[in-house]
Amino acid sequence: MRSNRKIARAKKVEASPKAEPELRRYVFKMSSNFSVSFDEVGFNIYNMPEAEQAVIKVAPAKSYRELLVEFNNTNKQEGLPKGELLKFNIEDDAVTVYNPAPVVVDGQTYLWARVEKRTTEKHSVVRLFKEGKNGVWDAVEEAPIFEGLQDPFYCGIIGGYHILGGVQVYDVPGTPDLGYRTVFYRYRNSFTELLNANGETRNPFVEGPEKMKGIRLIQRENGRIGVTVRPQGQFGGRGRIGYFEIESLDTLQRALADYERQKDPKTLNGGLFVDEEWGGANELSNLPDGKIGVLGHIAGFGENSNKKNYYSMTFIFDPETRSVSNVQIIATAEQFPPVEVKRVKKDDRGSICYSGGLVKLENDHAWLYVGIGDTKAGRILIKTTRLYGKTTPIQKRN
Repeated sequence: MRSNRKIARAKKVEASPKAEPELRRYVFKMSSNFSVSFDEVGFNIYNMPEAEQAVIKVAPAKSYRELLVEFNNTNKQEGLPKGELLKFNIEDDAVTVYNPAPVVVDGQTYLWARVEKRTTEKHSVVRLFKEGKNGVWDAVEEAPIFEGLQDPFYCGIIGGYHILGGVQVYDVPGTPDLGYRTVFYRYRNSFTELLNANGETRNPFVEGPEKMKGIRLIQRENGRIGVTVRPQGQFGGRGRIGYFEIESLDTLQRALADYERQKDPKTLNGGLFVDEEWGGANELSNLPDGKIGVLGHIAGFGENSNKKNYYSMTFIFDPETRSVSNVQIIATAEQFPPVEVKRVKKDDRGSICYSGGLVKLENDHAWLYVGIGDTKAGRILIKTTRLYGKTTPIQKRN
């Protein structure tokens, strides 16, 4: 890093009731590398080199309230672990820093985080922070500042590049609302590569479909790139997770556009969210058995309330059978000191614990970094065996 780099700002962008039924899915191996599956919804043809003839039951989805009961029962004997709130050198009564995404560089943890005024969601920026003296996280002055970006995430190294992303927001002419889409940046060795010779932030190399969050990438062991998506509306309801794979980063832009146009329901994962609730993927990890560990969030309205509640969750996704297992809540806002929740628009925020990312430690634990109340950042220590099961420990990410 060079401390004499000019701080860059990206240019503002203008707008260009019931649980899932139980399904029985049939998977037939047609050859060594070609399979067909079908269920009550439809059929899907895809590569499944290891799939054998099988009948797979997709269990009904559980509501977040049911998962909360299981979470509390699991931790009843040892008690719920307590999280800590993080302090940032630029935050005060007017400015908030939250929804952090960790990235480890040479053994040092950095956080990309969302920065904005407490009373608005407009004029958001994403900045990089490094832990300094007395546990205070200091802004990295030589790092780019992404204006109009929210909810950053880091996908690790994919196709030889470090992949950084976030939700780009922009004004919609004629309305007070913000438009949004997921965008991606990439660099080879240092985040300073995201600045051009004039110290200005480079443009994203991929822009996702409008009004789609939750797009995440993972480099698979077979060389392909896994992609999660989160469509909403008539196709995705309040928000469901889909998955597909691509050959290289060069095809990502086209693949996302094709996905948005085709709206194939067979790409959506059942067994995750009931109709009244929603969620998304925040971070993906390869597991030793070839499956994918998903750190995400699940959300829904409080009982007889318009307040939205968010919880950190994990589950295991099998890309060959497109099935999910080990769906569980792993952290709640109640495990952290009380915070003042963000109050804008409809005043509709309730209990909010939003997953940012995991940093694995050497003692079978990991730091889970989260956003609390849309106003604060925090972290909590999690046993890695609690994430995806004792037989599928999380692997370190680059």
